[in-house]
Amino acid sequence: MTVNLPIGLVVARMLAVIPIVLLLQTGDERSATWAFLIFCLAALTDAVDGRLARRLGQVTRLGTFLDPLADKLLVIGTLIPLQAAGLVPAWVVVVVVRELAVTNLRAVASARGYSVGASVAGKVKTILQTGAAAGLLLLLAAPSLPLAFAAYTLLSAAVALTLLSGIDYLWKASFAIAGRGVPERWRIAPRNGTARTRAR
Repeated sequence: MTVNLPIGLVVARMLAVIPIVLLLQTGDERSATWAFLIFCLAALTDAVDGRLARRLGQVTRLGTFLDPLADKLLVIGTLIPLQAAGLVPAWVVVVVVRELAVTNLRAVASARGYSVGASVAGKVKTILQTGAAAGLLLLLAAPSLPLAFAAYTLLSAAVALTLLSGIDYLWKASFAIAGRGVPERWRIAPRNGTARTRAR
């Protein structure tokens, strides 16, 4: 297993869920403020690790798998205690958890030589999910009506795009899983006899 700085940032993003969950269990505004700050710091690593991996020439298959998984775990791990606090409906968490199924489908497609990359809707969805989770954490720390409106607007948009992008991923992945003809643009170009991945 190859471990480098970009992957270290990805792992740190995944581990950030632990203090966020523990802080939210206390239920006070000060802990919610710390949870918000940790979440934002962890989310910012997603804007750094990919560029750093490409600049250092450290793009790896492990990073390719862990990076989207870390994003999903950070959001899901934050939404679950927020749901327990009564800020998020349970069905919303269930919809977002489908992200883990998408990650598995992308891994299966990649193993068969096909790249099911993130669509525009998928990328925007990730931004909206992250923004919504951050907004809800801030709402827990500093309740206000305008902030609640903004946070739930982001959450509604995120849920809608989560459903749409999920259908898109399922359609694309079905080609590789069912063994049907796959459009050439989704094929991973071979390099030295192995599949080449484009993500980190």
